[in-house]
Amino acid sequence: MSGTFSDSWHEVSHLKVGLLPSVRVHKQLYRGREWYVLQELGSEKYYRVTPIGYKFVASLSPRQTVGEAWDTFVKNHSDVAPGQEDVIQLLSQLHHSNLLFFRSKANNEAIFERYQKQKIREHMGKLMAFLYVRLPMWDPNRFLNQSRNFLSLFFGRFAFFVWLVVIVIAGKAVIEQWDQLWQQTQGIFALGNLPLLYISVFVLKIFHEMAHAAVSKKYGAAVHTMGIMFIVFTPLPYIDASSSWSMRNRWHRVFVGGAGMYVEMFLAAIAALVWVSTGSGLLNSLAFNIMVAGSVSSLLFNGNPLLRFDAYYMLADAMDIPNLYQKANQQLLYYLDRFLLGTPDLEKPADSPVESFWVSLYGVLSVVYRLIIMVFITSMVADIWIGLGVLMVIMMAFVWVIMPVQKLLKHLFTSPKLMKNRPRAFLVSGLITGLLAVILLILPMPYSLSARGVVEAADATSVYTESGGLLTDVLVRPGDLVQAGDTLFRYENSDLRQEFTLNEHQITETNWQYQRALEAGNTSVASFLEQMAALQERKTVLLRRLEELTIKSPVSGVWSAETLISRLDSSFARGTFLGRVVPQSDYRFVAAVSQAQSDTLFTDSMAGAEIRISGQAGQVIRASGVSLIPFQQFELPSAALSIQGGGEYLSETREDGRVFSEEPFFELVADLPAQSAAVYYDGAVGLMRVALAPKSLGWQLRRYLLQLLQRRYQI
Repeated sequence: MSGTFSDSWHEVSHLKVGLLPSVRVHKQLYRGREWYVLQELGSEKYYRVTPIGYKFVASLSPRQTVGEAWDTFVKNHSDVAPGQEDVIQLLSQLHHSNLLFFRSKANNEAIFERYQKQKIREHMGKLMAFLYVRLPMWDPNRFLNQSRNFLSLFFGRFAFFVWLVVIVIAGKAVIEQWDQLWQQTQGIFALGNLPLLYISVFVLKIFHEMAHAAVSKKYGAAVHTMGIMFIVFTPLPYIDASSSWSMRNRWHRVFVGGAGMYVEMFLAAIAALVWVSTGSGLLNSLAFNIMVAGSVSSLLFNGNPLLRFDAYYMLADAMDIPNLYQKANQQLLYYLDRFLLGTPDLEKPADSPVESFWVSLYGVLSVVYRLIIMVFITSMVADIWIGLGVLMVIMMAFVWVIMPVQKLLKHLFTSPKLMKNRPRAFLVSGLITGLLAVILLILPMPYSLSARGVVEAADATSVYTESGGLLTDVLVRPGDLVQAGDTLFRYENSDLRQEFTLNEHQITETNWQYQRALEAGNTSVASFLEQMAALQERKTVLLRRLEELTIKSPVSGVWSAETLISRLDSSFARGTFLGRVVPQSDYRFVAAVSQAQSDTLFTDSMAGAEIRISGQAGQVIRASGVSLIPFQQFELPSAALSIQGGGEYLSETREDGRVFSEEPFFELVADLPAQSAAVYYDGAVGLMRVALAPKSLGWQLRRYLLQLLQRRYQI
């Protein structure tokens, strides 16, 4: 019995209260222990109490005060009777659930301090949850009663067999079309696809919510509320299936929780079969969106027990741990209060060591995951409107920082539990706060910069078309070893040959005119000589360009380029980049660093770099000789660094094959060691991580946020 006496007892002891006549009681078993579920038929409110709590509440009567009832109960059940603090909390929660009526004056309700706090928290929650609003619109219970037998057919054994067959067939079909699926998925958040995606989600949510209602009705529970909820201003349907709490069979409750995902997965499978059977068009796109929304998104959110959606309630019922989320939080607070603050004689929230382990693990994972989800949602909201994103950040700071600090201070200064250990509690709290401040603001922590880049041979030579023309012969393939002077490609340029033939005719004609002038004794022959010299010079140029139609290797090495066989008989402009001849010599790694990242590179010393090449991530290359080229660049060292190639730079490719970024960057160059377990090849993409001077975590976080605001929101 915890909280035997309470300073607030005088405010509730004279009240005369009792359970409403409309309250129905359901007995349930959780992990082998009895519980009682109190249900108010008019408002469909539910509340779980322990057997001893129910026995005390059942003893309340308007003919006696709460104090008199408690005194009698203590005499009859002295070993298990709830303390005064427990009674106050129990009555306030029952009152909040509309399960009590009062014989006392109405203004006596104000003495329920915890009820008032609960109402304040509720109002604050509604104020802060303006992005999550519910509007009840329809009572579907009559419709469900009339359709109960028909709807139950979809959740029987034969229906499950059909469901399983369709899922397997659809899964096989999707795997066979995986490449097409991956390619189409890249545009799922494109502006033109968002209306179809929203329609798909809305339709799926209707079936999802009706599935909860149908299974609830299958097992005899009433469902009285259906409406629209607004999540980040997006309307979606919802159904209140909390009546499943009254079901004594926990597996029935689990089935109610999973019914929505069950139906969504089936509809996603049907959509997948339509998607693989149709060509491009509206039907194909709609089927694709239903398939993705009903499978991936459904499992990520409703199927994730760390969020308080369907899978959470399924897990709580399957583990027989009611109020899993609240109990997990209480267990974590118990650890902090008992082992850090040293508070003695605390009651453990968990009923056994096994339950303690599971609720603790769930508590840690859910806190971390909820924080990640909040950050993700905040970034999405900020993409829609930066002002709304700022408001979300303020809300997060209030929920995750201000409120916990306020509760901690109130606990330290006023909690009666700390009567014996308050000095230690203040000392430990101060030490932890100071330690966190030192770690966050003062203690230098490892700091590094990461940038995407490519492997380059130190002496690689680029090859271009000098004359242009039609590609007629390809004599080399990527990876071939070539010698200096070996022929790589042959081109044909009919215009160039016609110009050469015309030039020869002009030389012949000019020479004939020159000879005629000499025979005639004409002394003005200088013009013919000048014309002849110009034509001969032009002939030399044309001969060189004709020779350049045969592309030869300028040096010995390995030919590195995409295969050009598919472009035979295609026209190439003069100066088109064809590839490179890479000598079998030293290699280096060239990374592109954005302007936002580069400022510390100019001020900090670079101790070295670690490089991982794609496809060889297990091999860490420790490079030396890292240097920053202190000039802004626009030409990317490889198309692989552009967005089209999987990089981060928006760029354009010019006719000569050179790739130029739309924003400037700096090149970071590191020499690769000759001896390495990794295999070097020209053009290989990788990631360079450069170690810089240590910085505090606060400095690093501030820098990251400033870079994010500048890069993503141009602030």
